[in-house]
Amino acid sequence: MRELTIDEMEQVDGGIGFHGAVMGAAAGAIGAALTGGGVAEIATGAMFGAVSGFFGGIGGATVGITRGMFSGYSLGTGAIGTRAVYEMTEQRRYRYNPS
Repeated sequence: MRELTIDEMEQVDGGIGFHGAVMGAAAGAIGAALTGGGVAEIATGAMFGAVSGFFGGIGGATVGITRGMFSGYSLGTGAIGTRAVYEMTEQRRYRYNPS
């Protein structure tokens, strides 16, 4: 095995978190929209999805304890975002239909 040159490191460095964030934002927004969420719920889903995807992308690109740490961040953020969107949707539904 040989060491990478600076040029080779720049070619493979970065972008992992960004691509994960884009995919996570799309998944969060689509999920919130499909469950009947309004603009606030869709934006919240996209935000939490982006953070979750960012950490998931980094977790997938690392090894060992770092992979576990970033994957845990990803799962935790995704769970918090899911709960936040659910609560917002339920509050909106109750506000307009308090029966």
